[in-house]
Amino acid sequence: MKQQLLRYGIYFIVSIALAACSGSKRYYKLGQQLEQGGLIAEAVNHYMEALRRNPSNVKAKIALSNTGRIYLEQILSEFYTAHTAGDHERAVMRYHSAMRLDRDMKNLGVNSSISEHYRQLYQQSERIYIQRVLDRAEELLGEDKFRDAEAELNKLAELNISNEEFQNLRSLAKAEPIYRNALKAYNEGRFRTAYYAFNDVESIRPGYRDARQMRDLSQEKALFVIAVMPVETSTSATGIEQYVINAIINQILRANNPFIRIVDRQRTEVILKERTQTLLTAVRSTRETGELLGANALLFCKISDWRAVEGPLQRELRPGYLGREVKVRNQEGVEETTIEFSKVQYPVFQRENEVRCTFSFQLISAETGEILVSDSFESRHSDRVVYAVFQGDSRLLYPGYWQHINKAHPSDRVDNNPRAKRELDQLLRARQTVADIQTLQERLLQNLSSRVANAIIAYNPEK
Repeated sequence: MKQQLLRYGIYFIVSIALAACSGSKRYYKLGQQLEQGGLIAEAVNHYMEALRRNPSNVKAKIALSNTGRIYLEQILSEFYTAHTAGDHERAVMRYHSAMRLDRDMKNLGVNSSISEHYRQLYQQSERIYIQRVLDRAEELLGEDKFRDAEAELNKLAELNISNEEFQNLRSLAKAEPIYRNALKAYNEGRFRTAYYAFNDVESIRPGYRDARQMRDLSQEKALFVIAVMPVETSTSATGIEQYVINAIINQILRANNPFIRIVDRQRTEVILKERTQTLLTAVRSTRETGELLGANALLFCKISDWRAVEGPLQRELRPGYLGREVKVRNQEGVEETTIEFSKVQYPVFQRENEVRCTFSFQLISAETGEILVSDSFESRHSDRVVYAVFQGDSRLLYPGYWQHINKAHPSDRVDNNPRAKRELDQLLRARQTVADIQTLQERLLQNLSSRVANAIIAYNPEK
């Protein structure tokens, strides 16, 4: 016990010393100290780190060659002892440790090898170990202990084996509990949950039982058919109804939701034309319209308070100064370049277009008349431009203030600080074309259509 504590004490002291150093020579010296303290494994790790930091460290390479071989033989000895004792799991683990050490040493330029005799013994242990794991996993599967069986099989993951029985049991341990949960969900009427679970089974173990057929049947049972009804609009919003309907339908279809179907628009229009508006309103919350359209739910949308404002172009003249470089002679007679400023005006233009509306929708059950999803919101899209125009050389145009363009005043000043000049230059380079009403209208309708579609897609009748 005292000897073991002494070994750990040495390792602790060396670890503290290592925190203060990082060079190859330091790692080599610390490896020597660990080796002297009997910590062979730790010493080998430090010699390897010394070589990783400096592959030309000859002393570290010699030390790794000597001590690494000793450590390798030690691991192989432990492997042989486990193999002889019938502890084939430990034998396999120790042999893999030996292979990793052998590989790492070779990668660092140190020759090492594992004899053929050990390799043959390993193959025996591996074969026995694999079979024991498979037998135990099969036993656990027979007891419906799928998680324990999967954990048992995961022990073989490091071995990278292609054993057919192993692959079969592993996929079975994963697929069977999911399959059972899928059946439970199906029998409870949770068809969406069942669909995804059966789909997982099919991806884990293609062709397993009737998972594929049950997946398709679950999808059929979960199918939710929606009929998009004509959009109600205010007088000023006429002409955009079909755009809204098409946008909502396209957004839903792009989501590729396996459970949502949209009634064909032409079929909807034909059926609705055969019915008067009065009759349509009267059966709005009944089964009749849904049955005629073959729909589980009806989507009603309304656009109100529609406003499209095309703003006027506003013009404002602002005072400024235009610089001009001139040559002057100072008191010593030396010619210098300076800037003289003259008062100017430059126009700043502003314009804003805006489209806004209040939008509401309801997804109503065709069977019960219940409102399944609903929302009401205001949507607004606008675009505004602010820009300046100057006909001369704007590089020397500066903002400023003056009271009279033709005579001086004590309050006159040039605002030539970098920030003010930068802001003016941005106005001169700014975009001058504002988005037109039609473009803003398309953006607004696309935005509200996305909001409606996302709400419908998120709706899950099983929750």
